[in-house]
Amino acid sequence: MIERLLRFARNDNVQYVIIGITSVIARVFSEALSRFHNGELVTASLR
Repeated sequence: MIERLLRFARNDNVQYVIIGITSVIARVFSEALSRFHNGELVTASLR
């Protein structure tokens, strides 16, 4: 998958690829943070 992204990034769409990767990372982090604040990650790690 990374190779496909790099091959796609060789085109003129480099900034769009970077924006897409950044948005996915931001979405994952925000979801993890909201779960952590809700206490789900804490209870899951204690089990």
